[in-house]
Amino acid sequence: MKGKREFSENEANKIRNLLKQKLLASKNEQIGIRNKIRDLKFYFSDFSDKKGYTVVDFNQLIKSGQIRIHGETTPSIKEANEIMKKPPVKTIIDSGFTDKNIEKLLFAAENFKQYIDLDSDTLDKTGFYCLILKENSKLPDRYQNILVIRKFKYLYIGKAEGQTLGKRLGQEIEHKSPGTFFRSIGAVLRYSPIKGHLKGHSNQNNYKFSTTDTDEIAKWLTSNVEISIVENNGSFEIEKEFIQKYCPLLNDTHNPMKLKELKDDKDKCRIIARG
Repeated sequence: MKGKREFSENEANKIRNLLKQKLLASKNEQIGIRNKIRDLKFYFSDFSDKKGYTVVDFNQLIKSGQIRIHGETTPSIKEANEIMKKPPVKTIIDSGFTDKNIEKLLFAAENFKQYIDLDSDTLDKTGFYCLILKENSKLPDRYQNILVIRKFKYLYIGKAEGQTLGKRLGQEIEHKSPGTFFRSIGAVLRYSPIKGHLKGHSNQNNYKFSTTDTDEIAKWLTSNVEISIVENNGSFEIEKEFIQKYCPLLNDTHNPMKLKELKDDKDKCRIIARG
């Protein structure tokens, strides 16, 4: 073993910050950052053969008990007195990410994870998410043939504003409550909604599938889709810019390359649900 298994909370936070910096750095800069991480006696190769790792992977090692975090040493009386003399500092909640940093993190290949592997700390925050097909996974030919020729292969870009990423993705991946992407992927996969269930309802658009079909769609998503999440507590206006730039296959709002095929399939679902 090259490194160590026990770190102070301060060391752990330094490692997390360096890993965030590494995601945004050039290849040459990454070498220097990697050396700083090793100076803290952390070697990911001590725990895994996987190439490349992120904050999520580091936190997972802690949760699994492979790494232990112990408290900081108690400050001396002199240090404690100096701390007490300092005026209280107003805490400002800020993710620390600029729009450009958010973009780099959101679309970084190493940031895409399976739904069950997403960082729980980030899931408890507001932010952005992006969905992509896992390697060797495919959509039905009608959509896969379009995706193949696209410059960018993203399926969907969304935001969790006013609710946590965890709650939002619970809608989109598990359909715990109505989710736009879930309805779209259900239509893409050729599932039909419950016939006539929207009849007489004021909302004639939010169709839903049977319990069995909902479970099947959710299983397909967890098996075939990877997700990138980035926290954000500032403006969410950049979601529109992301959609306009990357033209994700299943976004229709703000998308200059929105699909007529998707509109047609969702319209069919609405007709069935309206009875």
